[in-house]
Parts: sequence; C-alpha cells; structure tokens
Amino acid sequence: MDIPANVFNQDWLLVTGFVLFLLLVQAFRHAPWGYVREHTHVYLGAIVFASTFWLLRAGIGSNLNFHFLGFTLMTLLFGWRLALIAATAIVGITFWRLDAGLLAVPSNTLVMGGIPILITHWLLRWSQRRLPTNIFIFVFVNAFLAAILSIVAVIAVGSLLLWWTETFSAYYLQTNYLPYIPLLMLPEGLLNGMLTVIAVVYVPQWIPAFDDTRYLRK
Repeated sequence: MDIPANVFNQDWLLVTGFVLFLLLVQAFRHAPWGYVREHTHVYLGAIVFASTFWLLRAGIGSNLNFHFLGFTLMTLLFGWRLALIAATAIVGITFWRLDAGLLAVPSNTLVMGGIPILITHWLLRWSQRRLPTNIFIFVFVNAFLAAILSIVAVIAVGSLLLWWTETFSAYYLQTNYLPYIPLLMLPEGLLNGMLTVIAVVYVPQWIPAFDDTRYLRK
C-alpha cells in the first residue's frame, strides 16, 4: 500500500527520513560492491523488474493498493544492504512515476522495503543455525515462507499506520482491505519462491546466500 506524505506530520517525516538516511549510510559503507561490479546487469535489472511490478497494481482508492514486493528475493540475492538501497530506488521511482509525493519515500521504504528485508535476513540467519542444510528448506523457508510473512507484516503495519493517522477507520480496513491478505500471500510466496529456484538451479553464482558447499556437497 502507498502511505501518502500528507497523512503524517512534519516531525514524523523528518524522523523516518533521518532513520532511512542512517541505514543507507551504513548500507553504502559496508555493501558488497564487488558483487555489484561483477553482476551489474543483475542488480540494475532487478531494480527495473521490481519497479515495473510496483507500477502494475490494483487496489481500492488511491492508497490501498495491491502489488508484489519482491524484496525477499532481493535480500537473498544481494544481502540486506544492497536490498535496502534497491528498495529506496524502487520506492522513489514508483512514487515519482505516480506523482505520489517524494516526501513519503522514507516512510514507505521503511515499511514496504525494510520490513521484508528484516524478516528475510533474520529468517535466513535463523534457518542456517537451527535447520538442516537442505536445498528444499532454503527455498521453502527462506524464500516462500519469508515472502508470505513479509507481505502479511507489511499490510499489518501499513494498516496500523493508516488507522493511527485516521486516514481510514478500523472498520473500513477490516472490511475492505484486510480480507484480501490470503489472496496476496500465496502469489507473493510463489513469485519469490519460483524465482529463487530458478536462480539456485541455473545461476547459483547470482545468489551468494545459497552456498553449494553448504547445501549440496556434503
């Protein structure tokens, strides 16, 4: 969903902008730029591909929109730092093309990009410590399940923000938006899961999170 800038006060916009700025500074300083130099076409192509999906949307009114996120796959491909930079670019491109107000980019990046990246990064680290090193676990847990949890969390947090700012009432959200969560969970999980399988099978060098020596060569 899109959270417009006019629903927040100036202090909120400044805080979210500052938080995103700090995260981006950390991301730029420690991002694996060597990977980007070797796979520039992959990184830029992923940004263009995701931006196109973000522009293809359906929804209720101007703010309650449905579209794929895709940040689970990006986190597995690029790591959380490069994924966050890509998320900022994707949200910026989308809001610029839709004329939705660039002041809302930090808030929307933290919600629609930061939450999926955090969930995917945490779930990947947890599964590597706690679960068997199996290719099916990597795909179903780190891609499929992570994507499902991500979109549910994004919708929940976004709905809370729209209710907290009195943009929509709780009744309106419960009756017109939240019932669509089950319809969004499966496509998001399938999209990220299938693209992860394709990357693992055909171009494993694109996805550093998947280590052949860890998952295949025992």
